[in-house]
Order: sequence, then structure tokens, then C-alpha cells
Amino acid sequence: MAGAVPTIFRFDRWDTRIGSLPVAGEFVHTEELNGEDTIEFTSWETPDKGDRLLWLDGDVWREHVVVRTEEPMAGVCNVYAESSLCEMLDDFIEDSQLVNRTALQALTAALAPTRWLIEHCDPLGTAGCLIYHQNALWALRRVAEVWKGEITPVIAVSGGRVAYRAVRLDAQRGSWRGLRFTYGKNMAGCVRTVLEQDVYTALYGFGAGLPYTDDEGNYVPGYRRKLTFGDINGGKNYVADENAKMRWGRWNAERTERVHAFGQVTFSDVTEPERLLALTRRALAEAVKPKVSYEVDVAALDGGDAELGDTVAVIDTSRDPEWRLTARVVRRVRTFGDSVLARVTIGTVQPVDYASVSTLAADVAALQDDVTGIDGNLTTAASVQVVESTVTEAIDDLDELSELDF
Repeated sequence: MAGAVPTIFRFDRWDTRIGSLPVAGEFVHTEELNGEDTIEFTSWETPDKGDRLLWLDGDVWREHVVVRTEEPMAGVCNVYAESSLCEMLDDFIEDSQLVNRTALQALTAALAPTRWLIEHCDPLGTAGCLIYHQNALWALRRVAEVWKGEITPVIAVSGGRVAYRAVRLDAQRGSWRGLRFTYGKNMAGCVRTVLEQDVYTALYGFGAGLPYTDDEGNYVPGYRRKLTFGDINGGKNYVADENAKMRWGRWNAERTERVHAFGQVTFSDVTEPERLLALTRRALAEAVKPKVSYEVDVAALDGGDAELGDTVAVIDTSRDPEWRLTARVVRRVRTFGDSVLARVTIGTVQPVDYASVSTLAADVAALQDDVTGIDGNLTTAASVQVVESTVTEAIDDLDELSELDF
């Protein structure tokens, strides 16, 4: 098909140029912030699994790896490819204890077993996390989550092939372009999602694990409590928003007063109550807002095209009083054909596919809260023993499935 469909240059898994891969029909590119980055299309030719597809998106080179093909006996081949970041699934990190590290140090550790370079890393402060028996892509996503950055792959091309692959970690992708979106009750083609159950009007804040002592001040092993900020916050280990309580709280048992909807946040690397209080207040500012997303064609935006990460002013006239808020483009799906049709999600999106953290990985990551000492350092013996115990138990549970019939 002529028109806006990009030219796809095909390489094998060894980066040897094969030629171009013709697209038969439409070409769909889907991308999310810190999540999915895929292409789907059909072709009369069949690429091999692991082939690398290079294409020019405006003035930006993109590289994807073929992960799945559907090949009917007669007809075109359906091709599904993911960002070449997915090759990091094959790079392994045995144990990396990142304690009080900068984002650059953490990013360096995550990319250490890979062939990817660092293009740029914003100063995102210091934090910490445990990477234990994980692939490098999981580690990269974890670094972005803990240091609160956003990942962009950078592909440089020279001499008709990829010269190098690198990663950017920015505090925030995109920019403010003056885009505005007005949501009306009868607007066609727009889907609004409101997740009001995630709204909290008060948050407990917890920091790093602290040693437990008896009445005489002697250390008692085997139990740890987490840092709180009640001593500097009028005896309360939580922060609250009274205005939000009137909107998003609930009645008490006697229906005589409105009470808060409580949540909690944990900052396992924080050892100072002042910083913990500040971080919890910042988290509350986000928690009191309803999680809203709008899926809409780009043509409905006032101001022009939208890039991933851009900030958009949203006016929701279907609410009384109307909602006026700013949101970001967190997902974009473009269909290349005779022209380019773009549909974006503004607001909140849940990462999918390989960006999702497995239950086992989440359990292992959560152990960081239990093995952090008062000085913020991970206790090596505790971290290794407890993690290995949890992993072993999980594997034992998996082994039991061998006796079941499917």
C-alpha cells in the first residue's frame, strides 16, 4: 500500500542486512510510557523469529524484534514485533544491591550485562532497590519505577545499519504543546474510564526498616519496624486532606461525621522522618485525585498532533462542577495506511505485556522492606537467605503442578 506506511528494513538476529520487508495493508504502532512498544502488520514475506526490523518514524529511527508470526497455508503472514529493548530479557543479573544510589548508578547497573549504552540520565535523586535473579529488562523497568523516570530507547543508524543502541532516562518525556481536550456528554468515539476506588484522602507513610529494641535499649533480633514521622507531625503517622474527605470520604457508623479513606505508601530507602513526611505529602496530592483516562482520536485535540508523554489540558463538561485538570498522553496507537490515524489515551494506563511484574518478582522485590537496616544498607546474609527461601518455596509450588492434568 502506498501512502504513509513506512519502509521496513529487515536484518537477521546477527544484524546482517537481508533487505526490505514489504507491508501488505496497514501498519500499527502501539506505545506506552514505560510499557508496550510494538508493531503489527501483514506481509507476503515471512520473517524469522528474532529478525530485527528497522524503520524511520519521522526523523527518529525505531528498531523492533520479531517475536511472533502467524503463517496460514495460504495468504499473508501476520507479524508481531516488540521494541528491541526486549532483547534484555536474555540478559541476566544475579544480585545487585542498589543502596543510596543515583539514577545514573542504578541505570548503569541495570544495563551492565547488556550491549545498551546510556544516552542520557536526568538527576533523579538517590534511592535504592534489590535486583535479585532477574533479567535486565525487569531491572530497567524497576529502576524507572523506583527513581521515577521514563525510558526512551535511542537507535542510531550509520552506514545502513544500527550503529549503537542506547537508553534515555528522563524525569518526564514529552512537553507542553498547548494541546487541549474538551469532553462532552455526547462526544462520539471517546471512552472515559474513572477509577474512583483508588482515591485516598489520608495516607500513612512508612520508611526504611529500623532495629527493634527492648526497654533498656538493647537490640532485639528477628523483628523490624519501619520508620514513621509521628514525632514531627503532632503524633500522627499519616497526613490528610480535609477538603478531599468531604468529597471522597464516607460516613462513620453513626452517620454523624465524614471520615477519611486511608491508604499507605512505603519508601523503603528513606531514613529521615522529615523527608518521609515530605514524600508522603507529595504522594497524597496524587492520591486525592480520581484516576481518570480518556481514549480519543488525536483529531479531537485542539492544537495539533500529540507525542507520547505530552501534557494536555482536559475540560470535562459532563461533571458538575466540571473537571479541569491536566493529564498526559500515556498511550498512543497509530495506524499507518493511506494516511496516519492516531488514537491516544490521556491520563492513566496500566502497563501490559513484558512490562508487567510477575507475582514472584513482586514478592522478591517486596523483601527489600524487611532486609533494610537502620543505616539504609542491605544486610547481605538476610537478603540472600530470605530471598532464596522465598524463591525456593515458589519453585516448590510450581513443581506440584506436575501431578495435575491439563
